[in-house]
Amino acid sequence: MSKENPKRQPLTIGQRFTSLERLVRAGFRQVDARFKQVDVRFKQVDVRFKQVDARFKQVDARFTQVDRRFTNIPLELRSLRKGMNDGFAAVDDRIDRLATHVDGFMKLHETLDIEVKVMKEQMNRFEERLTRLEAGRAS
Repeated sequence: MSKENPKRQPLTIGQRFTSLERLVRAGFRQVDARFKQVDVRFKQVDVRFKQVDARFKQVDARFTQVDRRFTNIPLELRSLRKGMNDGFAAVDDRIDRLATHVDGFMKLHETLDIEVKVMKEQMNRFEERLTRLEAGRAS
C-alpha cells in the first residue's frame, strides 16, 4: 500500500482573503491588547502624577508659609529697632539726669569745701583771739 501524496490544491481568492482577514484581525487583537496594557500603565502613571502633584501642593503651601514669615521679619525687626531706640533714648535721658545730679553734687561739694575752709579760718582766728585774751587775762 503505497500512500499517495495528494497534491495540495491552490487556494482560491476567497480563501486567500479569508486567511488574510484572519491574519489582520489577529494582528488588530494583539494591537488592541497591547494598547489596553499601555492604557493601564498610563492610568498608573496618572495616579502617580496626582500623588506627586499633591506633594508639590503641600511643599508650595509650606513655602508660602515661610514666605509670609519672612515678610513679617522686616516688620518685627523695625519694631525691635524702634523699641531698642526708645529704650536707648530713655537710658540716655536717665544718664543725662544723673550727670546733672552728679554735677550738682560736685558743685555742692566745692561749695561745702569752701565753707569748711572759711569756717577753719574763722576758727583759727577765734583760737588766736582766745589765746590773746587768755594771755591778756593771765598777765
